[in-house]
Amino acid sequence: MKYRFLLRVIAIQMVVAFLLFFAIQGESFERGGGGRGGGGRSGGFSREGAAREGGFGRESSGTRSRENQKSERGGSRQQEGGAREGQRSNEGQRSKSNEGQRSNGEQRATSNEGERGTSTQNQAQRQQAMQNETNTRQQGANERNNANQQGANSRQESRQNYGQSAQQSNQKYEQNAQQSRQNYGQNAEQSRQNYGQNAQQSRQNFANNYGSAGSSGTWNGGGSPGSWGGYYGGMVTAGAAGLAMGATVASLPAQSMPITAQGNPYYYSGGVYYAPQGNGYAVVPPPKGAVIPSVPDSATTVYGAGKSFAYSNGVYYESAGQGHKIVQPPTGVLVTSIPDGAATVTVNGANYREFGGIWYRPFYSGSDVVYQTVPNPTG
Repeated sequence: MKYRFLLRVIAIQMVVAFLLFFAIQGESFERGGGGRGGGGRSGGFSREGAAREGGFGRESSGTRSRENQKSERGGSRQQEGGAREGQRSNEGQRSKSNEGQRSNGEQRATSNEGERGTSTQNQAQRQQAMQNETNTRQQGANERNNANQQGANSRQESRQNYGQSAQQSNQKYEQNAQQSRQNYGQNAEQSRQNYGQNAQQSRQNFANNYGSAGSSGTWNGGGSPGSWGGYYGGMVTAGAAGLAMGATVASLPAQSMPITAQGNPYYYSGGVYYAPQGNGYAVVPPPKGAVIPSVPDSATTVYGAGKSFAYSNGVYYESAGQGHKIVQPPTGVLVTSIPDGAATVTVNGANYREFGGIWYRPFYSGSDVVYQTVPNPTG
């Protein structure tokens, strides 16, 4: 492309130079012809003029020849001048063309230098980009290596910590198990001792409260001279059938429920009360303060001191939440019967009846005998 452009410029300059040359030559020819025509018209150089004047003298002929020679030399000099001017013009044009070529060369050199500069700059940019990419890859590889190393260190540390924690856990487990076994042994021994002491205390408290069963089956002693021997004899419930006060059983009925009275443990099932005794359980009177879920079917409602009570076979029950609590009745409560096992006590000539620590004074209501609760006449 560059050489084609140069050839095109040179061809255009040569065409311009030829056109200028032919124009200068034509002007020179026109000047030379006019001189000859003018001489003819003036009568000094034309053959026709000489013929019309009537002679061709040697002098005239020589003169015309010299003039013609001068004219030809003048025309030749003009032609040479024109040629020299054309040459100078061509040389100027060639100089301009050369200058244009040099300018074009300089432009091409500048363009080439710019291209080389641009290429060098692009090459530097490419090298910088390649260097940046290499640095990025190297940085990424370093980061991955660091991450892998940190991960390996973390896993190693975790394994070590896990091993230490497991070892410590095993040691603590063994220590705790040993301590638990020791505590269990100590607690079991203490529980056995406490159970023996509580059982002994319960038997003592029970004897103090209710006495003990005699050979006749009556329950004597306690805080009063009366007995509970007729309590279960007067019960008609299935649970109480065939039982006697003080009887012992090896195991409790399946429906038994634990109750507490005055801090002592008891069990209740089907109207029968049991207390722990030795390796079994003894049938005992109803303990005051115990709460049972329901009263016996034979219970009736009695009144005293502005309250109502459920009464059954010498035992008084007062409503307590969702159950019924065994209580000591107040003075003045009237009942129509007392258990057959009630004791008769005469104090100051008056007869009293006592059953389960409750004192009664009998009297007639019409033809029937009724019983009214009274304070302990013995003081």
